[in-house]
Formats: sequence, structure tokens, C-alpha cells
Amino acid sequence: MFRVIYEDENYLAIDKLLPVPCLRQEGSSGLSDDVLLEYPTLSNLPDFGFTHRLDNETLGLILLAKNLTHYEGIRALFKNKEMKKTYHARVRGVLKDDEGEIDYPVAHSKKSNKRMVVVMPGYRIYRGEPRTAFTSWKILNRRTDSTDLELKASTGVRHQIRVHLESIGHPICGDALYSDYSEDYPSLMLISKTITFNCPSTGKEIKLVSTLSLDSMFNYIR
Repeated sequence: MFRVIYEDENYLAIDKLLPVPCLRQEGSSGLSDDVLLEYPTLSNLPDFGFTHRLDNETLGLILLAKNLTHYEGIRALFKNKEMKKTYHARVRGVLKDDEGEIDYPVAHSKKSNKRMVVVMPGYRIYRGEPRTAFTSWKILNRRTDSTDLELKASTGVRHQIRVHLESIGHPICGDALYSDYSEDYPSLMLISKTITFNCPSTGKEIKLVSTLSLDSMFNYIR
């Protein structure tokens, strides 16, 4: 269910290899259960050391802390937007521009508890307060009927990348929630690809890179 990418006395970086919840939920297991089998001391930390989460369907890089000092330090970096993360996604259709930005607020859907919605000017069908969300993208590869993108999300709103791409007419391939499901893509084609940060205790820059690619995902999700 996971592969270790990097490990030292303070951090554990892993690749999530299956579309499962990061943390155990009531009545079901999660990635954390498998991690705890190999790293039982993480049970003493908040969220079992997971400093952030991915959507259930998203694969790729996750950073865990091995002690409370570095857990709180990384959480502070996330809060202050000092963690640099990139994602890779395969989307439907061929984008013409080489790069672009999506700057629409995101809110909970009023019609579905599972979905988020982009809040356009004048749009009122949502629950709660819209949250600021900003996503930038650039082309990695154009295909006949799809495009591979590198994305950066400077905000961490739930389903942000997925709903932002759907809003510009290019939903992520295999996204059963925000696009028509296709047997060609049995799961969401979205990878947490890189994480770069300065260690709170040493100041040293650490860059982590997922071993997964958009093509290799088919080895794990079929």
C-alpha cells in the first residue's frame, strides 16, 4: 500500500500506492494502519504523524513526522504556505496554452456532501463560506485526447485541483466525482509528485520526489 521514499530520524516520506483513505475511518481501515505496522511509535503522534493528507483517490507523496517537534514544525510550514508541492495530472481534452492559472474560490456543494464547487460571480448554490483557492498549471505533454499537467496549489482547499480543472472544461481523467467515468482510467489520474521545504530545526532544504508517474499508475490501480 506504500513505498518508503525518504527516511531520517525526524521524517518519513512515502508513496501512497492505492486509492485508500490516508487515515483510518470509522468502520474502515486506512493507509495509516499499514504504516503503523512498520512504524508503531507513530501511534503516539497526532494523525499518526501524517502532516497532511491526500484525497482517497489521489496517489503519490506524503510526508510524515516521527516526533511531535517536527510534526508541529511542518504543520506550521503548511499553515504559513511555506511548503512547496507539485502534482501531476492527466486531464481530458487538449489545452492550447502552455501554462495558466485558475483563481476561483471553492465552497461545499449544496447538492452533494461529497462535492465541492467553484464559486463564480453571481453563483449562489453552495454551503458555507467560499474559500480562496489558487492553482497554476503548465503543460508536460499533449496527447491525442488528453493532456498531462504539472500543477501547483498555493492553497489547500478540499478537492481544489479537481474542481478547478473541471471548471475550465478539462476534468482529471478517471475522476468519477467531477467527470464522466471511463474504463480507460480506473482511478483518478492525479499524483502528489514533489514536496520541497526547509527543515524547521536545521534550515536544510529537503526535496522529495514521488517514484510514480502518470503512466506507471496503471500498475497500481487496475
